[in-house]
Amino acid sequence: MAPFAQERPCIHVAFLAARDKNLYRWVQIGAEEEGVPCKLVTEKAANLVALAYEAAKSSRFNIGVGVSSTEIVLHEMHMPPTQPVLTFRFSGQANYFCRLMGANAARMIIRKPFRFDDKPAAIETKKQILTAVESENKSSVPSMQTEPPKLTFDPVQIAKVIAVVLSKLEERGIR
Repeated sequence: MAPFAQERPCIHVAFLAARDKNLYRWVQIGAEEEGVPCKLVTEKAANLVALAYEAAKSSRFNIGVGVSSTEIVLHEMHMPPTQPVLTFRFSGQANYFCRLMGANAARMIIRKPFRFDDKPAAIETKKQILTAVESENKSSVPSMQTEPPKLTFDPVQIAKVIAVVLSKLEERGIR
């Protein structure tokens, strides 16, 4: 059998310069969070877009990721060789962008919408609600309480929580 036929389907990841196993691991983490495996491959190309395209051509999923020290590229074999699907340029937080690109490569395979951030505002909203509930509880608790405290919430905070829940449900394909 040919080596291509024996290989399990996975996203191929190639590095333009020296390999940084740490960055590959972050791409792998992002893809495996979505349930798709990755494989580190050695491809030769003049630039990062061509490298990602070569990785895509060698993958049974037809999806390849090219990584350099300042950029990460997602390519699909059926796209024109000079037109990648997605490109992230970064000066810092390489781990974050590699994980995000790994997740997006996997999402392309499982046909889910791409992720572009982890919505850090949602975390702040949860903290704000917990703070509001705690402050309400502290201010309305008399020394001898006979009734449960009446909680009041800001409608804006409730709307933010609902938006976060709906986006998570939509992200998981639940409508």
